[in-house]
Amino acid sequence: MNSKAQPTVRRGPPAARTAEHSHDPVDLCLELWKEWMQQCDRDLGAHTMRGLAGEGDGYGSGDVYEAQRRTDMRIGEATNAQIENLSRIHYWAIYRACSIATAWRFPNADFIQVLAEARDELETKLRKNICTAVLFG
Repeated sequence: MNSKAQPTVRRGPPAARTAEHSHDPVDLCLELWKEWMQQCDRDLGAHTMRGLAGEGDGYGSGDVYEAQRRTDMRIGEATNAQIENLSRIHYWAIYRACSIATAWRFPNADFIQVLAEARDELETKLRKNICTAVLFG
């Protein structure tokens, strides 16, 4: 037997999750949707032809960050589709809450209450969407 005592390894508390990953799935979808809304497609979709040049062909030559960006944009686009399917008052509540629109043209409705209803309805739709359902795991 070895007479030397084995040093005990003490582990600290688990690493705190970054702010980027600690969001509610609806908040994450809305953040990605805002990025998707702000993107500028000046190349008229030419970036989708990149696969023909051998880039991102699945053999390790693709950029990991670009792949994540594409996934984020797909989630943003899927979120947009679900927002478009909300009732108009819920649609505008989401737009106002995300600073896409500033006007609230529903004087007889309480914005905070309508926003809560809109988020609930949006969450239900996002849970059913194939692209965003994985976020709700």
